[in-house]
Amino acid sequence: MIYKFSNNEISISTANTVYNSPLVRCVNPTTGVVNVTISVNSSVNLASFSILGNSEIIIEKTANNLIQGTGIVASPVAYRY
Repeated sequence: MIYKFSNNEISISTANTVYNSPLVRCVNPTTGVVNVTISVNSSVNLASFSILGNSEIIIEKTANNLIQGTGIVASPVAYRY
């Protein structure tokens, strides 16, 4: 699978829509585990999970959902086959 990057990588220590992208590549460049939350707004959490140290994950969400995880960086992506 190839990913097409559509904007710059950003740090998302505070809640962010990551350019309103429905598909986001999140990277944990640290050696520790980072907890990540996906939410509608600051009071309605949809999901939470952990990203292991030195790992990455692709998240599919709605455009206006927020992602938050201290220490991770994120880029909007699209699939390319």
